[in-house]
Amino acid sequence: MKRNIISIAAVVAALSMTACGSKSTTETTTAAPASEAAVTEAAATTAAQEAQGEIKKGEAEGFGGKVTVELTVEGGTITDAVITGADETPTVGGAALEELKAQVIAANGPEIDGVSGATITSNAVKMAVAEAMGVEIEEPETKAPAMAQPAAIVPVEGGIQMGQVITAAHGNKCFTQATAVVQGDVIIAAYIDEYQFGDPADVTAVPNADDKDNFGAGFADGKVLYSKRVNAEMYSKNMAEKAGSTVKLNENYDEIQKFAVGKTIDELMAYKGDDKAVDAVSGATLQDTGNYLAAIAEAGKIAQSTQAVEFNGSSEDLTLKMVQGAAHGNKCFSTAAALTYGDKILLSWIDDFQFGAAQDVTGVPNSDDTENFGAGYADPENVLFSKRVNADYYSNLMNSKAGATVRIDDNYNAIQNHVNGMTIADAEALAGQGETAVDAVSGATLQDTAGYVGLIVEAAK
Repeated sequence: MKRNIISIAAVVAALSMTACGSKSTTETTTAAPASEAAVTEAAATTAAQEAQGEIKKGEAEGFGGKVTVELTVEGGTITDAVITGADETPTVGGAALEELKAQVIAANGPEIDGVSGATITSNAVKMAVAEAMGVEIEEPETKAPAMAQPAAIVPVEGGIQMGQVITAAHGNKCFTQATAVVQGDVIIAAYIDEYQFGDPADVTAVPNADDKDNFGAGFADGKVLYSKRVNAEMYSKNMAEKAGSTVKLNENYDEIQKFAVGKTIDELMAYKGDDKAVDAVSGATLQDTGNYLAAIAEAGKIAQSTQAVEFNGSSEDLTLKMVQGAAHGNKCFSTAAALTYGDKILLSWIDDFQFGAAQDVTGVPNSDDTENFGAGYADPENVLFSKRVNADYYSNLMNSKAGATVRIDDNYNAIQNHVNGMTIADAEALAGQGETAVDAVSGATLQDTAGYVGLIVEAAK
């Protein structure tokens, strides 16, 4: 444009000089063709730009982070759009981006309908397109819908129940995950695992630890989180070399679990902080045996407030196992416990672990010890948290940002209650339904319901 303006001025000046009888007639005559060439060149450039389309950019805050748009505009018409939202939930907002692109092009602007179930991402696209086009629109209201009431617990006479606790049974370099199954106030099954930071070259890390753009971004350089159960051989070898231990770590856990079976919750709680508790557990050598027994008791207390199922067999025929997986995208890792009786899943328990701001969440135990466990964080203000422990916080986030009407813990419970009582084969078939599995689970709204069911199946196997 600047060249075009300058050329027109030169033409005007030349005409004025001719009218005044200037001796510059020859100069004026030779200047005119040059000016015409410049105008022609500018026009050609403008036409070429319009043919290629102008690129306009905008951005807005989505569910997980920035949503950006790049619009190709030709003669006032949007002919193409590139919409990116790397931090949007892949199966919700991320999956809606193609449809939103089509809507933007069809509407030739920000006045789009959006995609049901991806309200926050849809609104972000509207605002980003408005910014790119240089138009003002009223920011869409994001009034959160009311949360649904959880399913009522149905009493089951003599039934069995499952619960889990996240605690610190063993010092300040790890956290403990203890699961317990109770019948009344008696423990009939238990499972212990712990998580610690280690060198990725030496351990098998929890799922998604290697995704440095998402979950893995929460770890300090050269550190990953790992399960001691999964890495029992490595950890037991270190115990033998450094402390002369003669019993493998997983075998220690197993002996403590066996001892807990048949004991009441109160009997196990009495061992908390007792350094001599290890003497009572045959085959165990861990100094913190008493604290592990108390952790099982704490899990038992939580179990007493959950939905029971009927069981009339022997606890000796029950098997309780737990696994880690990636049931819900790449920003967390999931755990699932399953209690089986033959080929049937009697009880199950789901949780997810994700990073969040320390000021907003209750981090896993020892997160605030920056000299020990907390040293494994890339940022001490961004800590690992259990979604179950922080169900109020996470559910409010789901509600305000995604319009969720069912709490995260109620979703977990709905999935568990649906799977409980199914055969492993039937549960596996449900998991195989993919995104439609959620339609079969009353009370559940999570898009990744099939992933959680699949993880329970993995634990059951």
